[in-house]
This record gives sequence, structure tokens and C-alpha cells, in this order.
Amino acid sequence: MTTNRHGSRRFFGDIPSRLFAAGLLLLLAGCGKKAEAPPAPGLVKVRLQTDWFPQPEHGGYYQAVAKGYYAAEGLDVEILPGGPNVQVMAAVAMGRTEFGMTNGDDAIVAVARGVPIRMIGAEMQRDPQGLIYHTAHPLHSLRDLEGRTLMAGAGSTWLQVVQKKLGVKFNQLPLVGDMARFMNDQTFVQQCFVTNEPYFARQRGASVGALLIASDSYEPYRVMLTSPPFLAAHPDVVAGFVRASIRGWVDYLTGDPAPANRLIAALRPDLTPEFMAYSIKAMNDYRLVSGDPAKGEFTGQLTAARLEKQIKLLQEIGVLDKPVAVSDVATFAFIPPQPPSP
Repeated sequence: MTTNRHGSRRFFGDIPSRLFAAGLLLLLAGCGKKAEAPPAPGLVKVRLQTDWFPQPEHGGYYQAVAKGYYAAEGLDVEILPGGPNVQVMAAVAMGRTEFGMTNGDDAIVAVARGVPIRMIGAEMQRDPQGLIYHTAHPLHSLRDLEGRTLMAGAGSTWLQVVQKKLGVKFNQLPLVGDMARFMNDQTFVQQCFVTNEPYFARQRGASVGALLIASDSYEPYRVMLTSPPFLAAHPDVVAGFVRASIRGWVDYLTGDPAPANRLIAALRPDLTPEFMAYSIKAMNDYRLVSGDPAKGEFTGQLTAARLEKQIKLLQEIGVLDKPVAVSDVATFAFIPPQPPSP
């Protein structure tokens, strides 16, 4: 069962601002270097660090491996599974992996703390974090959290947005690795991924809904990352990685996802075909990856306007250690100029 994945997930806000940057070298120096497989003949070997164990939310990358999209760009991409103790941004910053993926606002906060990373494209136009609720006590907007009891990751940036920007007051409990309290209390609200926990709650007989945390005022991307030194030294590799990843995501969500799902299932036999189908449907229903075409959004897109808006919001609520510019956090050199074809 995967419902415990968020109890210790990568909520960057839990890390004290000074300690993260100061502890970066120590953290990575203590990690043993794993033996690496040699690159395929004629291909450049690179690594992608994911934030959690293999799952459909990583499906586009696995599709790009399975369908040979990375190989077509001259790349041999090794996908490194994450987990509760993996620090994606630290691994990228220190060059232990060439690429990573994380929440966009976490990346902005990290750059303001001196962590050398750069967004190179959007994995998702909207972060899949949400709130799961019982339909007997629904949520229609984040303002409906007023007076409710919520279990959520302490220090998560979105909580500060709701409290400081919207002025909503609620009783917050620290997020734990199961849904027992939620299942036993119809008034309870719990942080979730809309692609994940609602499925398991319904499997256990609960009538639930999910509200995406992203809104017009707060809509962080999920992003692909690299380090500025790697970007400067290997722009052609970065360009190929972004192109193939976007191609993989489009194919995974609009074509046959079976090639990626077979790779994921081999690593995660606990994930059923029904669950993977649910996650794919949720990504499409919420337009997490493709975005809203009415807004001109498409897979892989990053825009300076949205990032500028996000930076200003994070500055307003006081979570940035120092001012940052859009150019400090992202490059747009590898974003396709128009929506990619399926």
C-alpha cells in the first residue's frame, strides 16, 4: 500500500533555512557512492533523482526510457528511486546526480538559501498536492479550512500562504504516515496527493473528495532541475533530456502507458494496474502535466510571469532568505516554443 508516502515526504519547509545550506556538504559527504552501471555504447550516461519510490507520477520518465526517447537524444538515463530520506536538491547541487525533480516553490526557496540549482522545464504545470476530505463535510476552496482540523506537513509553504495571505485559521496536526485518523473522523482533512490517497480511501469504503491546493493565486510547478555548472558545461545534454522527458510525458498520458508501467511494476510489485490507471486518470483529469490549454499551458512549459508571481508571493509571506530573480531560479532555453505533439 502506498498511502504512507507523504508522512516523511520531501516537504522542504521542514528544513531550517540556515541548516539546509550549511549542512549540504556534510549531508552528501556522508552518503556512500553507489556502483554505477557503465553507459550504453555511444550514449552519454546521466542520472535522474526522483523524490519517491517508482510510481505513475514519474511515468513520463520511465516511458522515455522504455520507448527509447532518451536513447534517441544520445542519452543513457538512469532513474534513481527516491524515498523518505532522499534530498533531491542537495544531490543535484553537489553533482551526485545530473538531474532531479521537485516542487517549484521548494526550488525557489532553496535558491534563496544559496543552493545552486536551476529549473530547466516543468514536469507538471500544477503540483499534485491536495487535501482529501469526506464528502459529508466537503471543501470547495482553501477558505473552507477555517475552523477545521487538518493534518499536513509542518512548515509546508502552502500552509503559510493559506494562513498569511488568505487569513484562514485552522487546527493543524503533523502529518503521519497513515490515514487511520482520517478514516475514523468524518470532519477530518488530510494533506494528500490527488493522484494517490483518494484511491486507497475509496478502496476502504470511504466517500471522499480531493481539493487541489494549487489555485490562481498559488500554483507552483513541479519542475525538472539541474545544477548551473552542469548546465553551462553540457547544454546539449540538458536540451536532449528535456526534449525526451517531455516526449515521454506526452506519450505516457495520451498514448499507451504500458511500457512505463511495466518498468514501474517490476520495481514496485505492490502497485496494482487499477491503482496505476487511477493515477494516470487523475493526472489527466486535473490537467497536472498538460496544463490548461485555455491559458496557453502545455507539457514542459515554464513562464517567467508565473515564476515572478510565485517569487513575489514567497517574498510577501516571508519565506525567502533573500530576494531572487527569475533568472536565478530558471532557464527557458530548453522549453519548446509550442505544445508538443502526442
